[in-house]
Amino acid sequence: MSNLSTHVLETFEFQAQACRSLGSPFTAQLCELLAQNLDDSTRFGARIINWPQTAKADALALRAAGALHWLARSGQARELATLFPPLETKPDVLWEAIAKAIERHDDALYDFLDSPPQTNEVSRSSALLGMALLLSKRFSMPLAIYEIGASAGLNLAFDRYHYILGNGEEREWGDADSLVHIESAWRGHVPDLEVELTIASRAGCDRNPLDPHDPESVERQLSYVWADQHQRIARISAASVAAASLPYHVDKADAADWVEAKLAEEPEAGIVRVFFHTIVWQYLPEATKERITAAFEKAGAAASNEAPLVWMYMEAEDHPAGAVLKQRVWPGGELETVGLADYHGRWVDWA
Repeated sequence: MSNLSTHVLETFEFQAQACRSLGSPFTAQLCELLAQNLDDSTRFGARIINWPQTAKADALALRAAGALHWLARSGQARELATLFPPLETKPDVLWEAIAKAIERHDDALYDFLDSPPQTNEVSRSSALLGMALLLSKRFSMPLAIYEIGASAGLNLAFDRYHYILGNGEEREWGDADSLVHIESAWRGHVPDLEVELTIASRAGCDRNPLDPHDPESVERQLSYVWADQHQRIARISAASVAAASLPYHVDKADAADWVEAKLAEEPEAGIVRVFFHTIVWQYLPEATKERITAAFEKAGAAASNEAPLVWMYMEAEDHPAGAVLKQRVWPGGELETVGLADYHGRWVDWA
């Protein structure tokens, strides 16, 4: 019988099912073993067992799995590392190694739980690219892009990557010599790939930004990538290398403070201001969400056809099939559904 409280147990069970459906049986097994065996004899275990009702919204299971992946990658727990992919092992053998690792590295694993996952999954850039192309066709203006919860800022460079986009036939977009290659199936009313896309400026914020120049930050980011998804690890590693050479950085700031400050700046005629976020909204406090929404409402009321404002996002919203793609465009401010996307960017269904 599990020692976890009901809401925490449900969180780990939900995440195990999600990981398995997204092609990560090893991470699913980690979640299941933690759910079945954790107790309060360690700080790490006790903290998880006593997590408040926000466990699912806080992605607690992925924090815990990320902590173990980080430890295995660090070289500090070799016995555990030898049981991580590509090797396979029996659940009881893996749990024995996990239990020893938790006992020996309890404080470090406890501290790792402080932050929500920051995979900065660059394959989500496929959806961002499509939405940006739709906006470019709609307005025929350059875009100034602002990312809320940007982590290391990898998705701020979505127009710098090379894409192979399947839709019955494979089509390409972007520089074939880019360090980052993304394959994604585009279905439905696919955006026009011939539209001219110009990014006028880039900016991002995060409460705890990761620095692509800092090996420790990069390692933390990679630890949140599921250990048996080697292509994702390689792609995000490449994007981190690419980001280290780009001339922008992510501001360390509260999301509401940052959005309010950016929206208070005088808009430039002939530029579309585009604020976006991907799988971030669930981690923000309600008061922060309310301030951000109010800031957009206020700035949107002053937007014009010469200086439009867009708030677009890719978020879960409890949709059973994937993350919804939505946007509000001012003047007007109507909420528009653009499509649906796989959480890891493997496919996008355009509305």
